[in-house]
Amino acid sequence: MSFYGCVAELLFFAARPFLNRKYDEGNEQRYGRYPDDLPKGALWIHAVSVGEVQSAYPFVREIKRQNPDTPVLLSTITKTGRAMAERLMGTLVQHIYYPWDSPSVLKRALTALRPAAYITIETEIWPEMLFQLRKRRIPAFLVNGRLSESSFQKYRRLRFFWKRVIRRYSLIMTRSERDRQRFIALGAEPERVKTTGDCKVDALIDRKNSADGAGLGEIFAGKEPLILAGSTHEGEEEVVFDAYAELLKVYPGLKLVVVPRHPERGRGLLDEASARKLGQVELMSEARGDWNVLIVDRIGVLFPMYRYVKAAFLGGSLVPKGGQNIMEPAIWGIPFCQGPDYRDFSDATEALKKTGLCTIVCDAREMRDFFDGVLSNGNSDFGRERQEFFAALSGASRRSWDLINDFRSGNSPEKRL
Repeated sequence: MSFYGCVAELLFFAARPFLNRKYDEGNEQRYGRYPDDLPKGALWIHAVSVGEVQSAYPFVREIKRQNPDTPVLLSTITKTGRAMAERLMGTLVQHIYYPWDSPSVLKRALTALRPAAYITIETEIWPEMLFQLRKRRIPAFLVNGRLSESSFQKYRRLRFFWKRVIRRYSLIMTRSERDRQRFIALGAEPERVKTTGDCKVDALIDRKNSADGAGLGEIFAGKEPLILAGSTHEGEEEVVFDAYAELLKVYPGLKLVVVPRHPERGRGLLDEASARKLGQVELMSEARGDWNVLIVDRIGVLFPMYRYVKAAFLGGSLVPKGGQNIMEPAIWGIPFCQGPDYRDFSDATEALKKTGLCTIVCDAREMRDFFDGVLSNGNSDFGRERQEFFAALSGASRRSWDLINDFRSGNSPEKRL
């Protein structure tokens, strides 16, 4: 047993009482005990939670399109991830909870499941799992791989360890060339790291094509022009309200929708906006139809809202949060602004700035100027630039599965390294 394995085993047994309290579902599976009726020789895809499950969906669908009889196990760690998997994928996969990364648990899990291959979505890298897979000669793949600047710096401090870990992957498929270079800098063999694009783009295209608006058309009827502030954090809404107050002097009929990252903050934002005398302010859950500012206190409605707005601000960027998923407004062709902290989406931001869809703002004045520029130029059409941008990025799911298929069938030169 490796040094890491010994430490992981000791920590796991010491933490069991805490883990049993924290997780009230699936503990038998988390300890590596799986039902006997699960298929043997399946593809095991691990997607830790909601975001990774959304990335995995178009990838799973591509697997089933090319190989409809291939059984797929999808593991998550969170219950919300499981719920999302059940909603998106239904019978395409069989869901399991992910086992703890300790040798005794993983040996039991791999003996029970005997997967044909193991596929990680994004950056859920568990060292002992990869060591155990290598011992059993089960190929491991990383799909939609990404390394933020902060994660890269953290891993680089222990490069001697992480080099051994990531070299356990048969192939690593990254979202961008920058991610590819970061994995190589950590010690991955360049021949085994491929840039395939972002599976989330495939997922967003699907979501856009199937979005029904969830009754939003009735809420937004007659509310034009409409601007939106999405995924906002504390400290950002006051900037949005300041910019909106200035815009009202030029566009008295302008409506504002604020979607806080944490909906439970809605009541406090209602009080703050009301105190600023920005017109009629209502919570979405209580809206009667006649409002100037709408505070959204529900989850899961931000993405289809972009269909109805003229322009948007994307939060988590004026405060040090690293930004939010800028692809969501972009897929609708909505021009948007964000603050200077977009480190988690730096590549996409730089690319979207070139299309004209994305603008960086630092304060209320710059935000006001951005919205004013969009509102005063009603004939602006970003459709062509958007289509070209997403056409270049789409297809990551197909490219990733093709590489894995080639590797498993022996057609890949990397397999012969």
